[in-house]
Amino acid sequence: MSVGSMFASISLYKMRTYQVSDISCEHSAKDYIGFRFVSILFSLIMSCIYVAAISDNVSFLIATFVFLVFKIDETFVDVLYGVDQKGQRMDYIGKSQFMRGVLSLVGFVAPLVTIHSLPAAIIGMAFCCMLVTLFYDLPHARRFGDIKPSFAHEHLVELGKACLMPTIANFLATSIVSIVRQRYGVLAGQELLGIYASIATPAVLIQAGATYLYSPLIGTLAHSLQNGGATAFKKSFFKVFGLLFACMAIVTIGFSFVGGPLLELVYGNKIESYMWIFPYVLGATTSIAILLYVNDSLLIMRDGVTQIVINALAFAVIVLTADHLITAFDMNGINVAIIAACVPAAVTGAIRIATSK
Repeated sequence: MSVGSMFASISLYKMRTYQVSDISCEHSAKDYIGFRFVSILFSLIMSCIYVAAISDNVSFLIATFVFLVFKIDETFVDVLYGVDQKGQRMDYIGKSQFMRGVLSLVGFVAPLVTIHSLPAAIIGMAFCCMLVTLFYDLPHARRFGDIKPSFAHEHLVELGKACLMPTIANFLATSIVSIVRQRYGVLAGQELLGIYASIATPAVLIQAGATYLYSPLIGTLAHSLQNGGATAFKKSFFKVFGLLFACMAIVTIGFSFVGGPLLELVYGNKIESYMWIFPYVLGATTSIAILLYVNDSLLIMRDGVTQIVINALAFAVIVLTADHLITAFDMNGINVAIIAACVPAAVTGAIRIATSK
């Protein structure tokens, strides 16, 4: 899974937001698709080198390789989703994801139950998703124009430069949780880290929900910047920010009441004495989601420098304070550290947007 995450972060290259917000069509759909082929190839080579270096276990290598085949399709279809979203047909994306969810479950479970093979199950899942890409996503993306990949050197270089800083910033932002959890595992032990991970599992829904809430509005934000300038963009940014914060606050309050009993039902009394940290877990997840929204808004503005600065700030805070906060607050130190890292970074980014001209 970690190899798959590394592969996806490189191959996606934080291009979706840039693609959807390219209102003036500096690059065509063909350019974005061509660049995705290049980024997937580069990421595949790097991932294979990494896997070969860390293990010589044949079963592990086979399972990892077939999982990368699944991730290749997942990252490729993302650029087609960008074409759909730019064409204001996100219903295509929803239908595609629904079909993928159903078919990938069938494709995974059937081989696993019949021949008891994990690689075969992953291959089945990948094959089902590829069928959706081939027979649904590609034909629907073609409705918006030519999608034959273009490998023009000029456009490849320009896209590589344009998305480099957002990619670095995204890496820094997504490393925050990994670093503080790793430090907690070292200081407190893997058993307690496992308990924290169990409690934090439902909180992932908040972050995913936040992304699905504002992602459809990326094009709207980009249009407001192009047509109305900085003033219109700032107004739209803070409207979405307020909506996002309000929705997440409501969900956080709701989860705080029902999440605890549900988690105890699933995991038993073992985690009961730690459930008091659950609202703080939700707060930490909310702060991450807001930082990611600010990052995407800065990407729409093409302000890569500020993205690097605020995420480097968050990264530095987590590195410098994680051990101290874990020592002071024990398990809840994870949440305190995440909030302490993300909130100043998000506020700094929001101030930059508010003062833009």
